[in-house]
Amino acid sequence: MPHYIATVTVSAEHWGREAEAVDNTGIAVELKTLSPGLLQLSFQGQLAGPEEPTHVCVSLDNGLNYYGPIVDGEANEAGGRLSFESDMVEPELLG
Repeated sequence: MPHYIATVTVSAEHWGREAEAVDNTGIAVELKTLSPGLLQLSFQGQLAGPEEPTHVCVSLDNGLNYYGPIVDGEANEAGGRLSFESDMVEPELLG
């Protein structure tokens, strides 16, 4: 599974409300494909974010960005995971 240092932006984009976003820089992450169009982000540590987050953007240290709506997730003090929809190239193909 590819390992990266990334900026992870967690946002809340609700209809009729102003969008809120929080950047988390220097986060150790792993990305993997769960199924076509569905990725899983695993991260170390805690991510800051707005209440009721809806989307995530992962800006990798190689310049690629993965963005999409959050489908599922869980976290604790040590880290966690977020599953999100994305139509970007599968991370396993990046080498």
